[in-house]
Amino acid sequence: MASTVIPLSDRPLAERAFIALNRRANAQRRYPVVLLDEDMEALDDSTGSRRRSHDALRQLTADGRLRQVRRGAYVLGAPTGGSDARLLAILDAVTPRPYLVTAGRALAETGLSDQHFFRVVVLAAGRLAEWSWQGEQVYYVESAPNRIWGELGPDGPAIARPERAILDCLADRRFGVSLPQTAEAIDRAMRIGMPLSQLVKATRRYETAAVSRRLGFLVELLVGADAAAPFLRLRGASNKYVPLSPFQPAKGPADSTWRVHVNIEPELLLAHRTTG
Repeated sequence: MASTVIPLSDRPLAERAFIALNRRANAQRRYPVVLLDEDMEALDDSTGSRRRSHDALRQLTADGRLRQVRRGAYVLGAPTGGSDARLLAILDAVTPRPYLVTAGRALAETGLSDQHFFRVVVLAAGRLAEWSWQGEQVYYVESAPNRIWGELGPDGPAIARPERAILDCLADRRFGVSLPQTAEAIDRAMRIGMPLSQLVKATRRYETAAVSRRLGFLVELLVGADAAAPFLRLRGASNKYVPLSPFQPAKGPADSTWRVHVNIEPELLLAHRTTG
């Protein structure tokens, strides 16, 4: 006996809304993400009114078929329940461009770190509220649009190239990557053949003397003085010393070449070579 297909118009309100939102997300090539600012008219067409659309959203949220990411943004549940949506795909759908995923998560995505960074740092052109998804937190750092540069490519989420991620790690404690972790990332970048000129070029564009000094010190420690020589021209004119590690107070031996206070034991910056 053939099964009877129930017309969409005869199905319960929440089911009609769920189907409409799935179709809309697929049509916009951002499944399973729902953006209410863009999707409400399509939802209204399915439910018959804005009031009924809000009723349907409440039902879908209550039964778990729709999970809120942040205000106005949701993820559709899979037919089997739950969701396997990747955080970076969700982030790409809900974050206005230009933006840039950087620091620890970018290091991990580009193979320069084995750590899993549960805090995903994102440079954004406006002030955006942080949000979380399945135990991972997205933290936005407001930046001028001309400071958001260095992504891997035009397709998919905007992830920072290795050299840009390294520079951000050295810039500010808010980026959440320790100096030993950054030193290991630089070492890995050199081992896999990233041209040093690529790192120098990005450092010149970054235009932050404190970062240039920290990076120059690390390159000299890891690779040698000759390799670090191009960074000498990027140290800036100020004679004020900066802390080598932004996570610790500006105290410790003074390195006159790089004008940094060596406030962390250099052995800690090389420990990854013996511990794997």
